[in-house]
Amino acid sequence: MSTGPSRVRKTRGSERSSPVTTQPAAAEPQRTIRALRLALARAQERHQTLAYAYQMTVQNLVQANARCERLERERERWRDQWAAQQGAINISTGGLTLTPAECAALRKAMARLHHPDTGGDAERLKTWNTLLDSLERQAERGWS
Repeated sequence: MSTGPSRVRKTRGSERSSPVTTQPAAAEPQRTIRALRLALARAQERHQTLAYAYQMTVQNLVQANARCERLERERERWRDQWAAQQGAINISTGGLTLTPAECAALRKAMARLHHPDTGGDAERLKTWNTLLDSLERQAERGWS
């Protein structure tokens, strides 16, 4: 490929001549165009990479959301099944005698299990607290 027209320069006192090439006027714009094409190709490659990453992120979010919904439905199903098996709780204080320390330990354990902040049922916690209040009053009065 030729780079452009060449001239022959003659030197003083010698018969030899050496070709000197001159840059054509279009060489600079061609370099600029080549650099811009490279930059465009890099930008397009980055765009394709980002678009793929975005698609994968959206796909992962959709899958995670579907799994979350499926787990929530399963949790509700198990919760409903458990509630159906338990039926209504009817606890009578029959011949049960507890010390105040035992009542406090039982109250703490039930709060850990049934407190709404830990995913428990507020009504069930209220039921336990009512029962434990009566047991504590009996323990304080010394009833058997």
